[in-house]
Amino acid sequence: MRGKPVWLVLSLLVLGLIALLIVWPLAELIVVGVGQLDAFTAGSSRVGSAASNSAVIGIAVAVLSVLIGAAGAFLTERTELRGARWARLGLLMPILIPPFVGALSWLRAYGPGGLTDDLFGWQLPALQGLPGIVLVIAVNASPVAFLLTAAALRTRVETDLERAARVSGSSARSTLRTVTVPLIVPAISGVMALAFVVGINSFGVPAVLGSPSGVRTVTTLIYEDFALSARPESFERAVLLAASLAVAAVLAIVLAERALRATGGATARSSITASGPAIHKGRSTPMASAAIWAFVVLTSGIPMVALTLVALTRGVGLAPVPSNWTLAHFVDAIDGRLLAGLARSVLLAILAATAGVALGAAVTALRGRRLGRLYGPAVLVTFAVPGSTLAVAMLLAHGSWLRDTLLLILMAYVAKLWAVGHRAIAGSADSIPSELYMAARLSGARSVSAGRDVLWPMLKPAITGGWLLIFVIAFHELTMSSLLYGPGTETLAVSILNLQQLGDVSVSSALAVILTLPMLFVAIPVLSPPSLPRRILGTG
Repeated sequence: MRGKPVWLVLSLLVLGLIALLIVWPLAELIVVGVGQLDAFTAGSSRVGSAASNSAVIGIAVAVLSVLIGAAGAFLTERTELRGARWARLGLLMPILIPPFVGALSWLRAYGPGGLTDDLFGWQLPALQGLPGIVLVIAVNASPVAFLLTAAALRTRVETDLERAARVSGSSARSTLRTVTVPLIVPAISGVMALAFVVGINSFGVPAVLGSPSGVRTVTTLIYEDFALSARPESFERAVLLAASLAVAAVLAIVLAERALRATGGATARSSITASGPAIHKGRSTPMASAAIWAFVVLTSGIPMVALTLVALTRGVGLAPVPSNWTLAHFVDAIDGRLLAGLARSVLLAILAATAGVALGAAVTALRGRRLGRLYGPAVLVTFAVPGSTLAVAMLLAHGSWLRDTLLLILMAYVAKLWAVGHRAIAGSADSIPSELYMAARLSGARSVSAGRDVLWPMLKPAITGGWLLIFVIAFHELTMSSLLYGPGTETLAVSILNLQQLGDVSVSSALAVILTLPMLFVAIPVLSPPSLPRRILGTG
């Protein structure tokens, strides 16, 4: 009985925050959006073009990212690939680079006047246009496709069927085509839906690669109408576009969830036979390994090297050789104003990560209570909603008293990333035998003591991993920050975007390096073999 008030207070706290951060903003957005249906009549050609571009990007990204991610997953999980653990790390590299920094680095590497243009007189055709936007977003989304496909191959494919096919004389390639691929189709369908959401939600890549060539998407049009225009009809159109994008994203996420859950039935059957003979993997050729590392070098290595060289070179147009290197651009990048942006980004990321895992743990702890099963899906809604949409919703709900404040940005971060903390902790909690906690309670331990002594040691890795993931995402966040910042509340990502739009190539590149490289130094040791397979794919 003494524990009930604690659960009641925790439940009321979670309900209150869900109402404040999720229900109120989204309800306000829908109500205002419905009242602005006439906004599409103003500038309808711009809206139609932006919507068409977003749809093309979403579909193309879904197809291309799944082709890349699934190919990597099949090579690492179903062939005897030499250095497979390191190959997995290489395939995850794009997820560690913020999308808009990735766009900047591709521009510095393969664009006009870029590294390959200077060295070989060659540049990537249509990089500053729709094809380039699709390519860069697809590369950024491919790690998600790789992880989900690899996880499905390891835990959701019925391995007995694969073994039976091989014992019956089927080759590895034939087994892959006739058994494995049909079983993995539902998971791939879910991954494609998620990649579609990534494509239509992207803001940083279209802003860097599309704006100079006049290619608008729904997210960049929302930014133009909301942040760069004072006309009432522009605000109305931005609200309606945000509401429309939210509906499209949520529908795609629902389809993805259903598709991914459709493969869940194989999990238990596969786990029963997990102790059986290992699946005979097909032989991998040196060309397969070379293809993976060529992809890593071309999509992550060369762009980041080019970005760093631009930041180090004294002036645009000079050869990026050591005699022309200088640290002056880095010194300019960390002057008082920009250093303040870095401090704000770090502070917001720490607060968002701490709040995200604390609230995620609260939702996980309440799952068995009344209404507790509804909290998880509720916090997933704002994760599915595009950042630009959530920012508009936050301004409509709380802008009258929190506009241009760090608190409003923090609230948007927490609303967006709450689900990340919850999913990280809930997934680990599901693997903990409930008997351990019950044994502690039966031995006389109170609920708090049992949680501290039994659950905390087992959940600590998941909590740490979830905290780091939220910190990295929040530290890199651009979409919501670009719509919510005001005088004195710019984050580092916003400063980079502003400098890029002003044409300051060298200092914006230096800032992008400062934003990205520290995260790589932190994340790569965490993901490096041998811990990578255990932490991400659940293997030993």
